[in-house]
Amino acid sequence: PRRSRHLTNVFTLLMRVLIMVLLVFAFKQDKVRFSWIPEGKRTVVIVLDASASMRYQDGEDTCFARASEWALNLIRSLDEEDQVAVLMPGLPEPRLIFPPISDHETVNRAIQQAQPGYGAADLVELLNDMIGRLSEEDGTAALEFHVFSDFQKAGWNDAEAEGLNEQLTDQEILLFLNHVQPTVTANAGLSKAFFYPPAILGDGDFQAKAHVRSSADYSGGNTLRLIVQSNEQKKKPFRLLPDQTVTEIIGGVAEGEAQYVLGQLELDDDAFPVDNVFRFCLPRLPGIPVLLVDGSGRNNAGFRDTPFLKHAIQPKGKARTLFLPRTVDWTTFKAGPLDDSRVLFLCNPPAWDEAALEKLKTFVRDGGTVVLMPGQREELEASIEQLPPLKGLQVRKEVLPQEKPMAIVPSERPAELERKLLGIMPPPSALVIRRRLIFTSVPASASMVFQYHDGGAFILSVPFGQGTFWITSVGANRDWSEWPLTPFFVIIQQELIKSSASRNMIALSAEVGGMLALDWAEDATELDFRLRTPSGDEKTLSLSRPSRTKPVVVRGFDEPGFCHIQRNGKERVIAVNLPETESGLTYASPDELGLPLRTARLYQADSWHEHQQNLVNLHHGRPLWPFLLCCAFVLAISEEFFANIRSRTSGLPDTLRQFLRRGGRAA
Repeated sequence: PRRSRHLTNVFTLLMRVLIMVLLVFAFKQDKVRFSWIPEGKRTVVIVLDASASMRYQDGEDTCFARASEWALNLIRSLDEEDQVAVLMPGLPEPRLIFPPISDHETVNRAIQQAQPGYGAADLVELLNDMIGRLSEEDGTAALEFHVFSDFQKAGWNDAEAEGLNEQLTDQEILLFLNHVQPTVTANAGLSKAFFYPPAILGDGDFQAKAHVRSSADYSGGNTLRLIVQSNEQKKKPFRLLPDQTVTEIIGGVAEGEAQYVLGQLELDDDAFPVDNVFRFCLPRLPGIPVLLVDGSGRNNAGFRDTPFLKHAIQPKGKARTLFLPRTVDWTTFKAGPLDDSRVLFLCNPPAWDEAALEKLKTFVRDGGTVVLMPGQREELEASIEQLPPLKGLQVRKEVLPQEKPMAIVPSERPAELERKLLGIMPPPSALVIRRRLIFTSVPASASMVFQYHDGGAFILSVPFGQGTFWITSVGANRDWSEWPLTPFFVIIQQELIKSSASRNMIALSAEVGGMLALDWAEDATELDFRLRTPSGDEKTLSLSRPSRTKPVVVRGFDEPGFCHIQRNGKERVIAVNLPETESGLTYASPDELGLPLRTARLYQADSWHEHQQNLVNLHHGRPLWPFLLCCAFVLAISEEFFANIRSRTSGLPDTLRQFLRRGGRAA
C-alpha cells in the first residue's frame, strides 16, 4: 500500500508538471503550420477578371472596381523581392504584366488605370495555360494564383477544372479564389436577336425576334424599343419573372436608299447597361436582277416561253419593283456574262454544250440560283444529268391523253421555302395538267417542294456549292398546265427569288471576341482590310482564304458598336454585340468551384479581410494556445480523477473493524 501511494504521488506530480508546461506554452502563444508559404521570394499571379459581367454596378462600385481595390491591397502586403504578374481575361490581350516583375509601383499603376473589357473570360483555360508557361521558367519561386472574379458559370468549365486540379496538386501551387459577386443581381438583358428577312428588299418591312433574359433577382416590367437609323419606330412593354427568358417580336420599316439599315433594340436602364442594347446591320437590296432565258428564241410575236414568268415577277410591267427581270435568248445567254444576275430562269433550253454547262455550274457554285423549266424541245430531260449534283437523276416526260385536274399537296418534309409558301397561301387543290416530268432515282441531297397526290415531286431543289438548282415538273407556259394562270405561280416565283437573294445576303453581325465569315467578291486570296472600331481607332487586318469563292474570316471585334471594314473603295458595316454568355449573370458557388479542385491547395474568400486571414495562416501558422489550454484542462481533470482512484482504501481500518465487532461499545 505504501508503494502504491508512492506511485500515485509520482504520477500525480508528473501530470501536474505537464499541466504547468502546457500552460507556459499556451501563454507563449506559439503557432503551428498545417500547410505554408515557404520563406523567401514568392511569385504572385493576379488574375483580375475583366469580362463584361464585371461591369455590373453593385452599389456605388462595379464588381471590377471592388476586385481592383482588393488586388491592390494584396500587392501592398507583399515584400519588395516578391514578383507579380497581372492577367486580365476578357480583354483582347489578357497579359497585362507578364512575365512577373518585382516593380510593385508599375503593377499598381497598371491595375489602377485598367478598365474592364466587353468580352468573355475562360478562367480555367487561362490558369492551365499560365501554369504551363510559368512552370517552364527556371528558378520560379513559390507560385501562387490569386483570382478575383464574379465566377460566372459560363467562364468556369468543370471538365477543364479536373485537369487544372492535377496541375495544381502535382506542382504544389496555391490557388486563391476571391469572390466579388454582386449582393443583388437585378438585370434584364438582350441575349440575342434574329431578323427576317436578313436582307432588306427595297423599302420593305422586317421583324426582329429578341430573346430577353432576366437574372435571379429581377422581376417586373420592361420595354423593348426598336431604333432604326437613329429614330425610334416602335416600343413594346412586357413583363419578366426572375430567371426567365422570353421572346418578344417587334416589327419595323426600312425606309430610304442607304446601302445598310442600321439600328438597335433597347431595354430600360438597369445596373448592367451593356446588355440592354442589341445592334443590327441589315444589307439593303434596291432590286434583284433576274435573267430569263427563253430557249424557244424570239419570233415575230416575241418570246414564247417566258411571258407568263416575266408577268409573275414584274406584275403589269411596273418599272419600280424589287425584281428586275431581263429576257434574252439562248445565244445571248451563252455569249454574255452573268455577273449582274442573282437568279437565272432557264426555260425550254436546247441541248447545252460544255461551255454552257460550265457557265451554269460556276454561277450556282458561287451562290447563284438556277431554275430549270421544261418545254417543247425535250432537251432538258436529256441534258439534266450532266450537272454534277443531278447525276443519276432519271427524268421522264409524261403526256396525258387528256388534261387532268391533279391536286398539289405539301411534301412529307417541307423545306424552308415550302413552309413559308404554306404560310402565305395553300397549293391549288386541283391544277389542270397536260404534261409533266416524272423524277426517279432522286439524289439524296435533293428535296421536294410540294408534290402531286400520287407522290411525284412538283418541284425539286438540289444544293450545289453556295447556290441551288431548282427543277419544275411543268413548264412556264400553258402547253404544260394551267399553273402559269394561278396566283400560286406568282407567289412561288417571287418567294423563290427573295429566298435566293436573302440566302446570299446574311445579316452583318458579330460578337465581341468572336469572328465573322465575310463574303468578299474579289479575285484574290490574300487581302488587307482597314478596320475602324466603334471608338474611332483604325487598324489593318491581313487576312487570307483558301480560294476566291470562300469567305474571309474576320476577327478583331473588341467592343460593341458598329465596325467599318474597307478595301479598295468598298465598305461593309458590322454590328458588334456583347457575347451572349455575358448577359446570364449566373454564378458558381464556392462548393461548385471547389468540387473539381478537391485535392488542390485551394483557399476561397468573400472579402479582403478573409483573404488576408488565409495568407496570415499560411505564413505564420494557426494559433496553438487554444489547443494547449484544452489539453491542460483535460489533464487537470484526469489528474484529480486518477489521484482519487489510486488513494481509495481496499478494506476497513482495524480500529473501525473492532469497534463494529463490539457492537459499537467502547473498550
